[in-house]
Amino acid sequence: MPDNSGTPNPAPAPKSSLFHYLAGMACGTLVGYVAVRVEDLLLTAVLVASSCMLLAFLRPAHPWRWALLVPAFIPIGLILAHKLAGQRVTHLGISEAFFALFPSIAGAVLGAVMRRVIRELWPEK
Repeated sequence: MPDNSGTPNPAPAPKSSLFHYLAGMACGTLVGYVAVRVEDLLLTAVLVASSCMLLAFLRPAHPWRWALLVPAFIPIGLILAHKLAGQRVTHLGISEAFFALFPSIAGAVLGAVMRRVIRELWPEK
């Protein structure tokens, strides 16, 4: 619908990613909490990769942001597990938080690729 000047209105602004960023922060914190409670490195890697894959599938434009955001909040989950549940945080658990960057990159890239493949196979009409 044109405004008073006769020019068409610009395209609507893209949706905000605030919800997705908050979800990424929550996923990272939850993964850190679960990593301390369960003490299983493989489960931690699977949770990180699946969280990043989901976020990159929902917002595939820049998958690197999910690969960095989710592991960045794992130490907060470690601290929460220590404070709330009384779990002991070891040096190994802290180093796991840094190594979670590798499965997060794989998950984020795979999620973005899956979204692009789906767009190519089933284009919007």
